[in-house]
Amino acid sequence: MRITAVLTRIGARPNPPSSLSSARLARLSRLLVCVAVGVIAGSHPLGAQPASSAPVQYIDHIMIRTDDPQSLFAFFSGTLQLPIAWPLADRNGVVSGGVGFGNVNVEAIRFPGQINGPEATRLLGLALKPVSLDQTLAELRRRGVAYGAPRPFVAEGPDGARVTSFTNVTLQDFSDADLPGQATVHVFLSEYNPTYVDAVERRRRLRNELAAQQGGPLRLIRVQEVVIGTPDLRAANRNWERLVAPTSPSDGTLWRIGDGPAIRLVRAERTMIQGLVLSVASLATAREFLEKRKLLGASSETELVILPSQIGDLDIRLVGESPIR
Repeated sequence: MRITAVLTRIGARPNPPSSLSSARLARLSRLLVCVAVGVIAGSHPLGAQPASSAPVQYIDHIMIRTDDPQSLFAFFSGTLQLPIAWPLADRNGVVSGGVGFGNVNVEAIRFPGQINGPEATRLLGLALKPVSLDQTLAELRRRGVAYGAPRPFVAEGPDGARVTSFTNVTLQDFSDADLPGQATVHVFLSEYNPTYVDAVERRRRLRNELAAQQGGPLRLIRVQEVVIGTPDLRAANRNWERLVAPTSPSDGTLWRIGDGPAIRLVRAERTMIQGLVLSVASLATAREFLEKRKLLGASSETELVILPSQIGDLDIRLVGESPIR
């Protein structure tokens, strides 16, 4: 018993002999009370509170900014036959369409006046699902995670009333601009208005649709990893730890966020989302399809690459499905 062990280490016994003075008995009684409180508190120091749960649940969608969202959306939904999360459309000048990749949606998007840099198509952003926006922002303040002003997307409903469809909040420690049209990497919270869409139900439906069609011609199961390059691995790890604690990384740089894609941090000259790693049920089947369509890039026995020139020079790799550890 822990109390007995503590008393033994300090030279006392659980049942002191009657010859002990009343003063010493009183001291031992006070000590027993203190030790008992420590035992009841478990592993937490006196006065400390248990660690809070992570303020984000999973990656809701991955944003690909491109000058030609029509072609990219057609490739994902047509060529790869992946289920449509939301149709390609112009919404207040923003052209966007989303496709279900099993455990996450992938969005092809074009912003008015966007700044592309050398890449006309780039993996730009990650939309994280908050526990609830108010609750998550309060927890981020407590953790010292910087964020921008909430950006509600307001649209006109069927009855002519203006309603908020969703609200985004930039996570400034992970982004180089508050607005995604001006950023080279953009990580943000995204909360949908449930009267606009039930995002949790949509995610479940899309996953079931993908499973019902056996993952399409690639036999896709899920997005296994989002690979993010950074010149400072230590600082990047600290930022992700502040955001998703009590989750800890696997292999030092792999952060699992709920049941969505994991974040893989790698050393690079600049911070950017480098690529996606997709899990498929059969590499042989995926290889046969890509070869037949002339879509197979430089590959190996254990990893396939979708020909970058066919998808805006994106880096999308396929690996066999492995158990989530």
